Amino acid sequence: MKKFIVTKKDGSLAALFQAHSISEQESLNSVHHFWGLPERWVLHKDESMAEAYDEADVLEEEMRDTLDGVAQKWVKLKAEYTVEIEDITAQVAQDAINAEALAYLASTDWLVIREVDAGVPCPADIKTLRAEARAKVVR
Repeated sequence: MKKFIVTKKDGSLAALFQAHSISEQESLNSVHHFWGLPERWVLHKDESMAEAYDEADVLEEEMRDTLDGVAQKWVKLKAEYTVEIEDITAQVAQDAINAEALAYLASTDWLVIREVDAGVPCPADIKTLRAEARAKVVR
């Protein structure tokens, strides 16, 4: 399982989602449609029909010849967002183990409380299973 964290250029969180079956590339493609423009080449803003941009967003510049041999300045702009992809497969698996172990402990708590309150011994096998369950929990 992957966790995708999409952050806008200003540092604010744009999205946080998890996916089992979606590939990283499919996720990145969907990000381009929802949270802004990807890293891209545009005409320098002094050229006609240039995209407006901040100079701070320029990653690199280059001159390119057009079909008629005229050189034009192009700039590569930063993406309007960043995407961090984290593999959380192990965390999800551990969360399931924790949930099962904690549920078992909760379901047998009454036996331990009864032993403390009424002096009725908790069965040894239950105490062993509870110790095993506690050992499985990782926080």
